[in-house]
Amino acid sequence: MSAAIAASTTVFSALQSVQATVKQSAPAIAGLTLAQWDVITLIQEHLLPSEPDSPGAKDINALSYFQSVLTSPRHDPANRTFLLQGLNEIETRAQKTWQRHFSELDHRQRESLLRDYEKTRDGRTWLRMLLDYLMEALLTDPIYGGNPNGIGWQWLQHTPGFPRPPHKQQVLFA
Repeated sequence: MSAAIAASTTVFSALQSVQATVKQSAPAIAGLTLAQWDVITLIQEHLLPSEPDSPGAKDINALSYFQSVLTSPRHDPANRTFLLQGLNEIETRAQKTWQRHFSELDHRQRESLLRDYEKTRDGRTWLRMLLDYLMEALLTDPIYGGNPNGIGWQWLQHTPGFPRPPHKQQVLFA
């Protein structure tokens, strides 16, 4: 009995240690923190909002698709670096202009910030990159993680070509 108690105490202590480590280091996907992914989600939904008669970023699994592209071994690491630079610039601009995080801004403030950033060469390129990935998520074969159940194709009244990919494959875009 005392051996079982000692073993369970050891397991419990190890579990607490793992939990403390997880809390100290924020999880990352493709080198971006969850907070940064939240900002990308907000920007994607701002650029392609859901409407009653059209799918938005959330409907087309844009974030999940983008994450799969960025974690693909074929993806150019320079794009990830450029993405991070843009995210840092967005946050810097939000802090400088409103003394708030981008995620705390209202729709009007986000629009203003993104429009101002768009006026710069890097900002225009950065937003174009995000829009490119949104369009890929909208139009890709669902096998690649975007466009679930062909929602984008239905919206555009598009009939996909044949043959379609037979099974889940690595993202071939980007």
